[in-house]
Amino acid sequence: MTIRFRHPGSLARVAASAAAALTIALLPGIARADVAAEHLPPGVVKLQDNEACPPATLCLYRDYNNRGPAYGVGAGYDVNLHELPMSGGVHGSSAADEVSSWVNNTSHLAILIDRDKDEFRPLYPHSSLQEPPQTNDTVDFIAWA
Repeated sequence: MTIRFRHPGSLARVAASAAAALTIALLPGIARADVAAEHLPPGVVKLQDNEACPPATLCLYRDYNNRGPAYGVGAGYDVNLHELPMSGGVHGSSAADEVSSWVNNTSHLAILIDRDKDEFRPLYPHSSLQEPPQTNDTVDFIAWA
Protein backbone atom coordinates (compact mmCIF):
# COMPACT_ATOMS: atom_id res chain seq x y z
CA MET A 1 0.00 0.00 0.00
CA THR A 2 1.38 3.39 -0.98
CA ILE A 3 0.30 6.64 0.69
CA ARG A 4 0.76 9.75 -1.40
CA PHE A 5 0.81 13.26 0.02
CA ARG A 6 -0.11 16.26 -2.10
CA HIS A 7 2.26 18.64 -0.33
CA PRO A 8 5.95 17.81 0.19
CA GLY A 9 5.88 18.82 3.87
CA SER A 10 2.78 16.76 4.68
CA LEU A 11 4.69 13.58 5.50
CA ALA A 12 6.99 15.45 7.87
CA ARG A 13 4.02 17.09 9.64
CA VAL A 14 2.20 13.78 10.00
CA ALA A 15 5.34 12.09 11.33
CA ALA A 16 6.00 14.92 13.79
CA SER A 17 2.40 14.85 15.04
CA ALA A 18 2.48 11.09 15.47
CA ALA A 19 5.80 11.25 17.33
CA ALA A 20 4.48 13.95 19.66
CA ALA A 21 1.30 11.98 20.38
CA LEU A 22 3.32 8.83 21.05
CA THR A 23 5.70 10.67 23.36
CA ILE A 24 2.82 12.10 25.40
CA ALA A 25 1.12 8.70 25.58
CA LEU A 26 4.27 6.91 26.74
CA LEU A 27 5.55 9.35 29.36
CA PRO A 28 4.16 8.64 32.83
CA GLY A 29 2.45 11.51 34.56
CA ILE A 30 1.68 13.44 31.37
CA ALA A 31 -1.98 14.35 31.22
CA ARG A 32 -4.16 16.87 29.44
CA ALA A 33 -3.87 19.18 32.46
CA ASP A 34 -0.09 19.22 31.98
CA VAL A 35 -0.49 20.22 28.35
CA ALA A 36 -2.97 22.96 29.34
CA ALA A 37 -0.53 24.15 32.00
CA GLU A 38 1.70 25.46 29.22
CA HIS A 39 -0.79 28.32 28.86
CA LEU A 40 -0.65 29.44 32.49
CA PRO A 41 0.83 32.83 33.39
CA PRO A 42 4.59 32.91 34.10
CA GLY A 43 5.52 31.62 37.54
CA VAL A 44 2.34 29.54 37.96
CA VAL A 45 2.07 25.74 38.11
CA LYS A 46 -1.02 23.57 38.39
CA LEU A 47 -0.92 21.32 41.44
CA GLN A 48 -2.74 18.04 41.84
CA ASP A 49 -5.99 18.33 43.79
CA ASN A 50 -5.18 18.38 47.53
CA GLU A 51 -1.41 18.40 46.87
CA ALA A 52 0.69 19.83 49.70
CA CYS A 53 2.26 23.19 48.98
CA PRO A 54 5.85 22.81 47.75
CA PRO A 55 8.69 24.81 49.32
CA ALA A 56 9.27 28.37 48.05
CA THR A 57 5.73 28.53 46.66
CA LEU A 58 2.51 30.42 47.40
CA CYS A 59 -0.35 27.95 47.03
CA LEU A 60 -4.02 28.63 46.60
CA TYR A 61 -6.78 26.06 47.03
CA ARG A 62 -10.41 26.27 46.01
CA ASP A 63 -11.64 24.62 49.22
CA TYR A 64 -10.92 24.92 52.91
CA ASN A 65 -8.19 22.80 54.54
CA ASN A 66 -5.98 23.02 51.43
CA ARG A 67 -8.32 20.84 49.40
CA GLY A 68 -9.66 20.84 45.87
CA PRO A 69 -8.08 22.25 42.73
CA ALA A 70 -4.89 24.18 43.46
CA TYR A 71 -2.13 26.28 41.95
CA GLY A 72 1.38 27.22 43.04
CA VAL A 73 2.85 30.66 42.40
CA GLY A 74 6.52 31.58 42.58
CA ALA A 75 7.48 34.59 44.70
CA GLY A 76 7.53 37.82 42.74
CA TYR A 77 5.03 36.74 40.08
CA ASP A 78 1.92 38.91 40.13
CA VAL A 79 -1.06 36.84 39.02
CA ASN A 80 -4.55 37.69 37.83
CA LEU A 81 -6.63 34.79 39.15
CA HIS A 82 -9.04 35.20 36.22
CA GLU A 83 -6.26 33.58 34.14
CA LEU A 84 -6.27 30.35 36.19
CA PRO A 85 -8.92 27.82 35.14
CA MET A 86 -10.64 26.24 38.14
CA SER A 87 -13.51 23.81 37.93
CA GLY A 88 -16.29 23.38 40.46
CA GLY A 89 -16.44 26.96 41.66
CA VAL A 90 -19.58 28.87 42.52
CA HIS A 91 -18.52 32.21 40.99
CA GLY A 92 -17.23 31.10 37.61
CA SER A 93 -14.70 28.89 35.88
CA SER A 94 -11.53 30.61 37.11
CA ALA A 95 -9.75 30.88 40.47
CA ALA A 96 -10.91 34.50 40.85
CA ASP A 97 -13.33 34.82 43.77
CA GLU A 98 -13.02 31.06 44.46
CA VAL A 99 -10.04 30.57 46.81
CA SER A 100 -10.73 29.47 50.39
CA SER A 101 -7.29 28.50 51.66
CA TRP A 102 -3.74 29.73 51.12
CA VAL A 103 -0.23 28.60 52.06
CA ASN A 104 2.72 30.97 51.69
CA ASN A 105 5.85 28.82 51.78
CA THR A 106 7.96 31.66 50.39
CA SER A 107 10.19 34.14 52.18
CA HIS A 108 8.21 37.04 50.72
CA LEU A 109 5.09 38.96 51.68
CA ALA A 110 2.18 38.17 49.36
CA ILE A 111 -0.63 40.67 48.92
CA LEU A 112 -4.10 39.20 48.36
CA ILE A 113 -6.23 41.68 46.44
CA ASP A 114 -9.99 41.94 46.02
CA ARG A 115 -10.26 44.37 43.10
CA ASP A 116 -14.07 44.47 43.35
CA LYS A 117 -13.87 46.12 46.77
CA ASP A 118 -10.37 47.59 46.36
CA GLU A 119 -9.18 45.68 49.46
CA PHE A 120 -5.64 44.45 50.09
CA ARG A 121 -4.60 41.86 52.69
CA PRO A 122 -1.11 40.61 53.55
CA LEU A 123 -0.19 36.93 53.67
CA TYR A 124 3.07 36.77 55.56
CA PRO A 125 5.98 34.49 54.66
CA HIS A 126 5.76 30.93 55.97
CA SER A 127 2.12 31.27 57.01
CA SER A 128 -1.22 29.91 55.93
CA LEU A 129 -4.77 31.21 55.87
CA GLN A 130 -8.20 29.66 55.97
CA GLU A 131 -10.42 32.46 54.71
CA PRO A 132 -12.88 33.80 57.28
CA PRO A 133 -16.49 34.01 56.04
CA GLN A 134 -16.31 37.76 55.34
CA THR A 135 -13.37 37.41 52.90
CA ASN A 136 -13.91 33.89 51.57
CA ASP A 137 -14.01 33.72 47.78
CA THR A 138 -13.06 37.37 47.25
CA VAL A 139 -9.43 37.45 46.05
CA ASP A 140 -8.89 37.98 42.34
CA PHE A 141 -5.27 39.16 42.17
CA ILE A 142 -1.95 38.30 43.85
CA ALA A 143 0.87 40.83 44.14
CA TRP A 144 4.12 40.86 46.13
CA ALA A 145 5.60 43.43 48.51
